[in-house]
Amino acid sequence: MDGDAALTPTQRRVLTELMGSRNDRPTFDRDLGLRLRDGLETALAPVADGLGDQQLFVSKQALAEVHSCERHHVSQAGTFSWSVATASGTVTHKAIELGATMRPPPAPEHLVDLALDRLASDLEWGPGSWLATADPVEVAELRGAALDRVLKFCDEFPPLKLSWRPRLESGLSTGLCADRIWLRGKVDLALGRPEGSTAGVLIVDFKTGRPSRSGADDLRFYALLETLRTGVPPFRVATWYLDSGQCHAEDVGEDLLASAARRVVDGARLLYQLRIEGREPLINPGPACSYCARRGDCEGAVVWAAERAAAGFDA
Repeated sequence: MDGDAALTPTQRRVLTELMGSRNDRPTFDRDLGLRLRDGLETALAPVADGLGDQQLFVSKQALAEVHSCERHHVSQAGTFSWSVATASGTVTHKAIELGATMRPPPAPEHLVDLALDRLASDLEWGPGSWLATADPVEVAELRGAALDRVLKFCDEFPPLKLSWRPRLESGLSTGLCADRIWLRGKVDLALGRPEGSTAGVLIVDFKTGRPSRSGADDLRFYALLETLRTGVPPFRVATWYLDSGQCHAEDVGEDLLASAARRVVDGARLLYQLRIEGREPLINPGPACSYCARRGDCEGAVVWAAERAAAGFDA
């Protein structure tokens, strides 16, 4: 079989429902990106003035944390470390990237090994230094976790064509208020390009496990960054759940972008108060309590455990 005849039903859904027809793409005002930037800079001017010579970096993760629980955000500072869990996504994305650009594309297991080799050779960035000293069992577990994700991606997504202009692990950033405030993000997969002021980009975030409430906010943040970058929004953003082959998609419009901009402003103000002014963080019991570094001595974690127990879940 070749062409569309070789595609699984799920792969066909990606083409018809997620990517859709070019004839259905919306056209936006040419000054939309400038209006969004002006609005952000006006709202954030007091924060920028308070920074002085310092800079404030606002990421997807920081926004999700500070809007979820301020104390959790503060407790996470400087705690990141590479492990099987934190490296599996990076290896997966590198393997998919190589599969999209190598001709002919190697088998998935070979792609994962190539990705591991490439990442291990870079001791300055990413998990390279950790891979150099990791236990062989950990490396084997990492290879297995990444291969599971790559195989699911290959089953569920049609082969990525270079004509779709695929971007994997694609960084997006923009400086505001004379570069004193930086917004930063990295999308798992972006396809397409705008034509004039007509939207043409699809942004997809890949997840394993169950849906989370922050997923939609993350994607709206990416949509805002893409709009600030090119002046044209993506036409759609989607979270794809590899374990189920299902997705949650949103079409992008001005209301969605305005909501994302307000969330950025509110989050940047909170980050400024916590990081620069040193305000005591507020506690908001929630799912983050289950893995927060302060869960052993935080009353919020006790409240969250009691709420879960009352609802019939394990603490």
